[in-house]
Amino acid sequence: MRKILLGILILVLPAMALAQASATPSPYQPATITNVKPLPSPENTNPDGALYEVSIKAGQTVYVVLTPVPSPSGTAPYAVGRQVLVRIGEDSITWNDIMGQSYKATILSRTQIGDTAKLRADK
Repeated sequence: MRKILLGILILVLPAMALAQASATPSPYQPATITNVKPLPSPENTNPDGALYEVSIKAGQTVYVVLTPVPSPSGTAPYAVGRQVLVRIGEDSITWNDIMGQSYKATILSRTQIGDTAKLRADK
């Protein structure tokens, strides 16, 4: 009887674990930084107050966000081509740095990207 119960548990537990894992989708999705542009601030010479306009491609949409330099050293952690996990809200995007600190940036614009395969076929 014990062997039968153990056999059932061995078969059923992995299935239950997979069902639980797929039932709770992550609010974060992969994205790629496609452009970084520092914004000049003539009245503020403090590098800690620097603002950046960062373009992030997630799915078929490019989001442009306005964000300050999050690092205390004054160096921007944004690099074109860098992969990040983002959570996209109505008017902001949230991501975490490698230390797990969360950052929220205001969305300035959204641009839908067309299907490039379809565009090539139309030419």
